[in-house]
Amino acid sequence: MAAFKTVLKMRLPRPLAALVTLALWILCATSVAAADTLNAIQEQLLNSAASAFAQGDYRPAADALPELENTYMGPWVGYWSLQPRLKTMTQDQYQRYAERFPGGVAHHLLRRQWLLELARREDWSDFTQVFQAGSIPDLISLRCDAARDPLLSTSTVVAPFFLWSSAAANDHACNAMARAYLEQGQITPPELWRRLQQMYEASAFDAALRFAPFLPAPQSDQLAQTVTAPAAWISQQIQQYGSNNWPTGQAHLLVLALLRLAATHPAQAAQFVRTLGVLSVADKSLVLYNSAYHATLSFRSESGHWYAQAYAADPQFRPRPRLLAWMVRTALRNRDWNMVEQATQEMDAAQRQQRQWQFWSAVALLQLGHTQAAQILLAALESPWTYYGQLAMATLNKPLILKPDDPSAPTEASATSDNNAPERTAITLYHLGLYFDALAEWDQFLKGLNGTGEIKAAARAAFHHEAWLLGIHASSLIRGGEDWQQGYVLPYAQEIDAAATQTGLRRAFLAGLIRQESGFAFGIQSDVGAQGLMQVMPATAQWLQTHVAAAANADLHSVSGNLTLGSHYLSLQQQHFGGSELLAAAAYNAGPGAPQRWLSRWTPPPGPWAGPIFTANIPFQQTRHYVQSVLTNTVVYAAILDRQPQTIWPQWRLGTNP
Repeated sequence: MAAFKTVLKMRLPRPLAALVTLALWILCATSVAAADTLNAIQEQLLNSAASAFAQGDYRPAADALPELENTYMGPWVGYWSLQPRLKTMTQDQYQRYAERFPGGVAHHLLRRQWLLELARREDWSDFTQVFQAGSIPDLISLRCDAARDPLLSTSTVVAPFFLWSSAAANDHACNAMARAYLEQGQITPPELWRRLQQMYEASAFDAALRFAPFLPAPQSDQLAQTVTAPAAWISQQIQQYGSNNWPTGQAHLLVLALLRLAATHPAQAAQFVRTLGVLSVADKSLVLYNSAYHATLSFRSESGHWYAQAYAADPQFRPRPRLLAWMVRTALRNRDWNMVEQATQEMDAAQRQQRQWQFWSAVALLQLGHTQAAQILLAALESPWTYYGQLAMATLNKPLILKPDDPSAPTEASATSDNNAPERTAITLYHLGLYFDALAEWDQFLKGLNGTGEIKAAARAAFHHEAWLLGIHASSLIRGGEDWQQGYVLPYAQEIDAAATQTGLRRAFLAGLIRQESGFAFGIQSDVGAQGLMQVMPATAQWLQTHVAAAANADLHSVSGNLTLGSHYLSLQQQHFGGSELLAAAAYNAGPGAPQRWLSRWTPPPGPWAGPIFTANIPFQQTRHYVQSVLTNTVVYAAILDRQPQTIWPQWRLGTNP
């Protein structure tokens, strides 16, 4: 199951209600100038162009552009007429578009995609022209492409190694740039070794091997062995050089081989660290941290011991944020509160300010007897709208209360007329089913608003036009927290209630999961094909239709059918995991085998901390965030639907144990 923040695609035909809403909005919106309303013919052309674009066909948009280019949807119709044929597009076609539509989200997307295509072609003349005609792209791949553009490279102000080391290890453009600068001698051998170490830490071994030709001959020939047979290579080198005195290049390769071994056989890597005197204390610490990290992802009991050894090897070593994050999670599993506090103190200021580490630091302080300091931290984190804010409230024994007299959005607040065009465009894109583009346009609109009042007004406008995902997104940006009366809308309430009743699920849990899956955007489809409100995969739907009698005739593409299928699947997961909504949400997102596998490797002891600590240790970042968001939503919806304060701890139980 895919969360709605993944890359989205359009599913057509759109529901009739959405088309009716769109038509009424276009005809009735008083803020739209007469020249920018769409007549019946234009509306039909727009729908045909959008439908064809979703199928990769540019021709209807190209045919409709003369009729629609002077309307508020002109930039997008022009985009639809070019983007599907990007690989055959010409610079003249792009220039005509840029001159006709010099700004806006659609142009921004097309410019970025065109720059990537020009770099792929190595058409540096046109790349230079497009790159210099606008702001510097924020995409690091394009900045690397610009650095290897011979017409732009002399004006590059960022050192090539800094740019390279800031990119993802598998970034094709930045690795291509690095090879060019290595050939010119502008990236030094020590910098190359440091970057290879980063690549090995990221398990980007194939990318690393492409840099073998830039190493000195002995190491160049042996780099592949450090990936394919690291233990055998290390043993061969020990036979040749012993344990202490290795040539410098071979010592560099040794660190790489140990990092490779740490990813697959962490115990073996840790054993080599103990016996090899050639390693510096920093290298020992690096390998042990990585061994512990890979071990903890599979819930190995030794991981805590290796983390402790890594710190002891070199207390001055500063591991990457990812390693410290998992050091905390390992310490939580072991209830090693001193290690929790030690790891959070090792974090840099930016990482340490994240809510999750502030919370666990507070818990560690509490467990170590520093009650006052812990309560100060927890009080600062309290919030009904965030996972760790709710956990802070639970730790302080405070229920979640949503007061009916909480102030609502000021009715007089509204967006300025200058911002109406992107607002109108975003809502139109939403009802055309182009949710990703709608969110991009919506963000542009929200950036132009001033203060909470205008953001709330924008959310109300989106909800009025049934653009639920846009309204929820706007509500989430309100400074100081969301407005529960507005941000936690519940469209399709009757259908959700019926599905919950039929399957035995709590309405709040079902609503909380849908809010995270799709943001109540009915026609949404993920990049892997998950469909509708509950993001049900077609194969899952087919299985349910043949194995669950109540779902036999459910239509994946209708509201009620999608809810029937998704809620039955979710109910099966909850039953399998002893009634735990936490584990059911994890299974819904990652598949039922994943939480079962995690529990077989490590089962937390009963008690209120079992659920939060288990959730913190979910190895998949996407699933971890998903479960936290679903549970947070559930508590808020429970307070709304039950109309009473919510005790937070029971929401996060594992199985039947409280």
